[in-house]
Amino acid sequence: MDIGIWLTFVAACVVFSLAPGAGTITSINNSMTGGIIAAIKGLVGLQLALALHIMVVSFGLGALLASSVTFFEVFKYIGAAYLIFLGIKKWREKGAMNTELAQVSTVYGQLIKQGFIVNLFNPKSIVFLAAFLPQFVNVNHSFSEQYMILGVTVIVIDSVVMLGYSLLGLCVKPYLSNQRVMSFLNKLFGTLFISMGVVLAKSES
Repeated sequence: MDIGIWLTFVAACVVFSLAPGAGTITSINNSMTGGIIAAIKGLVGLQLALALHIMVVSFGLGALLASSVTFFEVFKYIGAAYLIFLGIKKWREKGAMNTELAQVSTVYGQLIKQGFIVNLFNPKSIVFLAAFLPQFVNVNHSFSEQYMILGVTVIVIDSVVMLGYSLLGLCVKPYLSNQRVMSFLNKLFGTLFISMGVVLAKSES
């Protein structure tokens, strides 16, 4: 792959990853409530789903989702419902932050699954990748090799950006010992999750 094309792709990926979305909210929320380990667990789930999206696109199935209203709607509403569920769950959380590792660690096993589902049922991600990745593929070279390079690039860049958002959440964590502040933030992030769910439900293919 030409280095100039790859660098253009890198720049586009940075912009794509920096755009706030459900993954951003998930990363910041996990680091604020469970620390950097919790954030990394969630990040793993996000990237596993992204990797699956890239595989789907590389096999040409992304075009099917992009062209089929039924498949798009099913994915969209499942994803929207899950984000709204997370928002309601966040609203109902107690104000005090759970700081004991023994208590928080019981949630860790769920964070990878949560991150995976948040990204998996985002049809916009697959549709975007289906339209985006082929623009950087040279038909005169191996498709599998090029998709491998592009896929790894997307995942690495998105991981770095999500880790940055997680560190941002970690920076404000020391100020969250106040129960009223934590209660407000729980409701804020709950509202953001619900809002993302509503936006996703209203989106069009």
